[in-house]
Amino acid sequence: MKKLLPLFALWASACAPMINDITTTPDDPPSFRRATLLPENRGREMTYPNSNISRQRRAYPDLKPLGRAEAPESVYDAVLAAARRMPRWNIIAADAAARVIEAVATTGLMRFKDDVVIEVRPNGTGSAVHMRSKSRAGKGDLGANAKRIRAFFEELGR
Repeated sequence: MKKLLPLFALWASACAPMINDITTTPDDPPSFRRATLLPENRGREMTYPNSNISRQRRAYPDLKPLGRAEAPESVYDAVLAAARRMPRWNIIAADAAARVIEAVATTGLMRFKDDVVIEVRPNGTGSAVHMRSKSRAGKGDLGANAKRIRAFFEELGR
């Protein structure tokens, strides 16, 4: 198994861009609030890098905010319920007034910790769910953050 890991990493890095901060909204990404206060994140840059915008759009053109017909308050309740069902997620902040949820997601195999923020924003007569997932380690994420966003949207749709 240990001999296969470097080969897998090489293959995966060829398929995914060398970025580790992915969002549904590169031009106006959700902002981390509570995660910046965690001891593990002190001194870390938590703003979304402008250099990621074009690379992310090329690599993950499918990642967009998830539109919902319901009012933001009821969508926030559904988002919070879905976040609570996500395996290996620890919710660190849930602000109903701001309609923002922050969590720490732990990867299965290597137990890496990644920061997640979800915002429910008004969108016309409905809502839009905006999400961001940022790895704490490495320069690339082998596609893990995009996969996490897709998995969460799938869970939210159940």
